[in-house]
Formats: sequence, C-alpha cells, structure tokens
Amino acid sequence: MKKYLNKPTLIGAGIIAALLILFLIYRDYRPEIALLLNPTHHNQQILLKLIRSHGAWDMLLLLILIAIFNAIPGMSNSVVCIFAGLCYGPAVGFLINWCGNILGNCAVKNLIAKIDLSKRAKKSKLLGYLLNQKHPLIGLTIGYMIPIIPSVLVNFACTRLKVSRKQFLPMVAIGMAPTSFIYAFGGDAIFKGDSKRIIAAVIAIVIVLLCYFLVKKMIKSNKMKRQAA
Repeated sequence: MKKYLNKPTLIGAGIIAALLILFLIYRDYRPEIALLLNPTHHNQQILLKLIRSHGAWDMLLLLILIAIFNAIPGMSNSVVCIFAGLCYGPAVGFLINWCGNILGNCAVKNLIAKIDLSKRAKKSKLLGYLLNQKHPLIGLTIGYMIPIIPSVLVNFACTRLKVSRKQFLPMVAIGMAPTSFIYAFGGDAIFKGDSKRIIAAVIAIVIVLLCYFLVKKMIKSNKMKRQAA
C-alpha cells in the first residue's frame, strides 16, 4: 500500500510555524500596530516613516506567513494580505501577496500526491467540476482566482489531471493575481482612508464571490443535465 504523510502532523507543524512568524511580526511591527489602533493624520505620517524603516526581512516574514496560511486547509490569509497592502501600498503589497500565494500553492502541489485526502474532499462537487472541464487549464485558473474554493482542491485537481510544471506556474500566477491585488489595494485604501477606493475594493470582492456562486450554479445545472440524460 502507498504510504502517505500524516496530514494532522503537517497541519500542526504549519500552525506552529505560523504562530512563530506571527510573534516575530508582532514584535517587529508593535509600534505600527499601536498607531494603527489610534488612527490620526499625525499618526499616519509617523506610521509611514516607521513602515519604510523595515527591511526585506519583515517583508519576507509576511510573504512566508501568507504562504503558510494559503497552504493550510480551511485557513484564510486575507487579513495578512490586507495588512501587507496597508503597510507597503498596492504595488509592493501586491508583490508580497502574489509571491506568498504562489509559494503556498507550489508547496501544496508538491505535497498533495503524498497526502491522503478525506473521502468527503474526494467526492466534492467542486472537485468534480474542476476535473471535468472542456478547457481544464482555464477552469483551474478560475479556481485559483476564487478564494472561497479551497486551494487544496484545485491543487489536487492539478495532480489528478497531471498538469506539468510549465503549465502549473503560469496558471497559478495568473489565478492568484486578482485577489492578491484586491487585498493589497484594499489595505492601502484603508490606510489612506479613501472611501472611494475602499468601496471599489469591496465591489471587487463581491464580484469574486458572485463568480463563486455562479460556479456552484453551473455545477448544479450540469448535475441535473447528467441525471436527466
């Protein structure tokens, strides 16, 4: 029989690593967090100077934390992605989010063949939809774009469909770009108190959610057609 890695142990190790990185981030960003909790124009200027004093190490911590949260099933990294945008602006925040999400999916993709997924996950309607696309690469890319769809299912579908590395990297890079930017854009808008940009970010998130419900509706419709046939 095929030997699998212990899933609870992997998840536990990921959670411990995430908690350690959260502590390091809190230690490094403690003055900024205190200022964020007391938002004034004067504090905003001080906050901007403090953030710009952070080097590549702190950016790397955020990137790794985003990757870990992306890799842990049921965990959301949206708050960390918004924090990255809030701290570093839409451009640098986007790069941190984007690289972290790509790294997390690459890690899951490499481990997924060595993990025994639950029967419930294997029988998931979403997984069935991802596996039965006329254009699988496009369907999988859309799967990465919708944050509500568990990335573990999309990566498992990639493994089942034997997606090559040359196909996988561009696919996950394109798929993770929209939400990575939306969160960074939204975080920067919150920092600047720009209500129009905050509303734009909320609308973008709502559109992504509507895409998810559209996918669910398509799954239900396809199932009914198969049953009728």
